[in-house]
Amino acid sequence: MDIAIFFKSLLLLAFFLTLGNLIKYTFLKGLIVPSSLIAGVLALLLGPQLLGEHINLSLQGTNLWIDEKVTSIWKELPGYLIVVVFAGLFLGKKIPTIKQSLNQSLPNLSFGYSIAIGQYVVGMITALLVLAPLFDTNKVAGALIAVGFQGGHGTVAGLQSTFESIDFAKGMDLGLGIATIGLISAIVLGTIMSNRTDGGDQELEISHDEKVEVKDRPFGLHFAILGTVVIVAWLILSGLQVAEKSLFADSSVKILEYMPLFPIAMMVGLVVQIVLNKSGMGNLISHYQINLLSNLSLDLLIIAALGALNLSVLAKYWQSILILGAVGVAYSAAIYFFFGGWFFPKDWKVRGIGELGQSMGTTAVGLLMLKQATSNPSEHIRPFSYKQPLYEPVVGGGIVTALALPAIASFGPWAFTIIMAVILACVVGGFAFYKRRKHKSE
Repeated sequence: MDIAIFFKSLLLLAFFLTLGNLIKYTFLKGLIVPSSLIAGVLALLLGPQLLGEHINLSLQGTNLWIDEKVTSIWKELPGYLIVVVFAGLFLGKKIPTIKQSLNQSLPNLSFGYSIAIGQYVVGMITALLVLAPLFDTNKVAGALIAVGFQGGHGTVAGLQSTFESIDFAKGMDLGLGIATIGLISAIVLGTIMSNRTDGGDQELEISHDEKVEVKDRPFGLHFAILGTVVIVAWLILSGLQVAEKSLFADSSVKILEYMPLFPIAMMVGLVVQIVLNKSGMGNLISHYQINLLSNLSLDLLIIAALGALNLSVLAKYWQSILILGAVGVAYSAAIYFFFGGWFFPKDWKVRGIGELGQSMGTTAVGLLMLKQATSNPSEHIRPFSYKQPLYEPVVGGGIVTALALPAIASFGPWAFTIIMAVILACVVGGFAFYKRRKHKSE
């Protein structure tokens, strides 16, 4: 790799991130639109596939603008940057016990799982019965609703190597298109529903404690910890892959071979924080500073992924993208509007809106929508937050998200669909049993 080209690629990402922030805080301040999404769209618009071919910006024979060398690096970056994002997901946090999480957030958890698992079911059925026969779309595309909605642009882009390993390289482009539909739909629905509640403040605030702890923790320490977590995760995954090849050399089932690094990094980060908490050193890491690194990685990831989008793929499969996006939005919204009151007997519109936002546009969007929906969000944020340690490592861009694609490739689309349908039935049935027992005890 040419270091100069790599450095140029990073500088261009920084340039577009600057433009994205300027546009967001100048013209789109009132909307829940990530500046990185704006920046990514600009990078695509001004890239070599569109207006970039008319931009001649060179110095001493060196092209200073976006070219194919830059976009080739942008295509590779997300797979690395997503690992940083997930490695820091739980670092610096107070991790509740499983009992505490369940007691505080079981309705949230059940509601979130019902949407997340159901997205796989409706997506796969749509792909098998509609997209594959009518548009010759790869049946694996059915999983892209859940991957794109739950994991967001970052997770989709981070799975690029997995898409390639299962002979579905176009999946990343399709997934990014579906993720965009989910995000925009979440923003629109969140805005509409916030007007039907008491309309809170959408801005996230930094607590006094977080501001103080920044001064007491060296930034380099957090960079070092994140790097160490990633290295340990890489060693673990490499060992597991070697073991799988040795133990199942004659088997056609290859799960770990296709598995990306980021869910392992997330689990290693979780274990590290639990150990630190148990040893009385939980305050060693500032989650605020970890977030600075993670959010920067996520911003650069999204810009790079969108800037390197293959427009010819989008043009060829636009029907499939729109159909899957529409099915995902319709299913998620239906669960919210028709079953929200069953999961949340009290304040279902507010409690459910956070889960709906997360199910369509990542955790950050869910939290923002929750804060936007009420002027007193603290009582609803608590169960939403307590749910995350039992949710994000599994479906919110976690283990299931990472293993879904290899599982479909190994076991077949119908077998995967049936398995997810059974899991969905267990989630709904389990929560119904919980409600009945709770009602009897009262």
